Amino acid sequence: MKYLISSLFVIIIDLVFAQVSLNINAIPRKVDVLLDGEKIGTTPLTDIKIKPGSHSFELKKKGYASLRHSIDVNPAESLKMDYYLNPIYFIKFFTEERGLTFELNDNHKWSQNKIRLEIEAGVHSLRVYQDKKIIDEQNFIVDEPKSIEYIIKKKISD
Repeated sequence: MKYLISSLFVIIIDLVFAQVSLNINAIPRKVDVLLDGEKIGTTPLTDIKIKPGSHSFELKKKGYASLRHSIDVNPAESLKMDYYLNPIYFIKFFTEERGLTFELNDNHKWSQNKIRLEIEAGVHSLRVYQDKKIIDEQNFIVDEPKSIEYIIKKKISD
C-alpha cells in the first residue's frame, strides 16, 4: 500500500512538473516567436521547455504575413515544428474605368481608381461591381511586387 501511494505521488509530481522539448524552424530565418502572447525568441529555436496543455503560437517578421497556430501539447512529448511565412508584396492597382467597386478576397473593398495594397503572396480573388451588381470575377497570383491594371472585359457582340 505504501508503495502504491508513493508511486502515485511520483506520477502526479512528474505530470505537474513535466516539460516538453520544443524545436521551431521557419523560413525565412530569424522570425519572432510568441508563445501564449510572450516572446520566447527568434528562429531557429531548439530545446525550448514548455508545459503540456493548450498553447498558442504566433510567428512574426516584418515583410511577411504573420502566422497563428494553436496546439494541445501532450506530456512526455517532443515537438518539432516547421513553418513557412508568406512574403507580403506591394501591389499598385489602377483602372481607367469609372463607377466600379472592387472587392479583394471577400473582405477588402474600395472604389478609388488608384490604390496601393500590401498583399500576401498567393492566389487572390477579385470581384468587380457596377451599380451593386457583379460584373466580373477573376483570380490573380501575387508572387512579386507589381502593378495591376483592371480593364472591363467587353463582350464580343459589343
